[in-house]
Amino acid sequence: MATYISFDIGGTDIKFGVLNEQGQVLEQGKVTTETCGEKIIATLVDIKDQWSKKYTFDGAAFSLPGFVDVNTGYLKTGGAIDDFYGFQFKNELTKRLSLPVELENDVNCVALAEKWRGKAKNVENFICITIGTGIGGAIYINNQMVRGHGFMAGEFGYMFTKNVFDIEDKATASMSFTASVREGLRRRYSNLKNINSIDNISGKDVFDLASTGDKVAIRVIDDFYNNIAIGLYNLTFILNPEKIIIGGAISSREDLIFNIEDKFNQIIKSQGSINDFNVKELVSIEKSTFNNDSGLIGAVYHFLIMQNKFK
Repeated sequence: MATYISFDIGGTDIKFGVLNEQGQVLEQGKVTTETCGEKIIATLVDIKDQWSKKYTFDGAAFSLPGFVDVNTGYLKTGGAIDDFYGFQFKNELTKRLSLPVELENDVNCVALAEKWRGKAKNVENFICITIGTGIGGAIYINNQMVRGHGFMAGEFGYMFTKNVFDIEDKATASMSFTASVREGLRRRYSNLKNINSIDNISGKDVFDLASTGDKVAIRVIDDFYNNIAIGLYNLTFILNPEKIIIGGAISSREDLIFNIEDKFNQIIKSQGSINDFNVKELVSIEKSTFNNDSGLIGAVYHFLIMQNKFK
């Protein structure tokens, strides 16, 4: 059976795994992401060389942040990794790893994992959204990934959920600010409570404070859910997906889907022409299947597609 090494490169950690052609994770681990691009590549080579003592690899698959040209392997942007902006990643890694290489955007990999082995296996129209430090998205319509003209489709974080013309710092009206854990929860609570640094409070802290009756935390969380619901409402009527699959650490919260659906229904009830509908009649909102393994699994699925490994 063919074996692949897969990497999910994030701004904080590099997750890596050994997977078979069925998408099963045989081995895995993670290391801290260096800030220097060359050091990151050297780390990838070291990991591959170590695991090559035990496995013979048929290829290397990558999940990466930013705008990824899947046809050429060129990174237009690289998320938090400055050295990956305007970088021909595929050619360099093919040479350094001595393996066939394919790469895909990180949230697209989440969607591909769901399509291959998860909750979208038998679904032709769905979207994924990841809620974390920022907001990421992926669009899968008519049984194919939608990447767009410049490989920027699915960048839901740039969508506005507030009136941009009423705000001086207009970026703060975007979903990446209003509905992300870092900005929508941690920074907003810190600002309202005059806390010097958001490093002194986590998203979990804000939820814990709300459960004790902290009125500021309750207000911040309520607005956070409002903004997620606004974004998902817009996407539902633009793309008409059968499912919306939510990833990110926050997806582990038991009450996440209930709260989003409640806010979604409030928006529906305010719209005269559709106020008899319920969110569940329009779209199924679900948590992602694989959590931290999504990027590894989706990257291998993308590799197999690009390398024409499916009959």
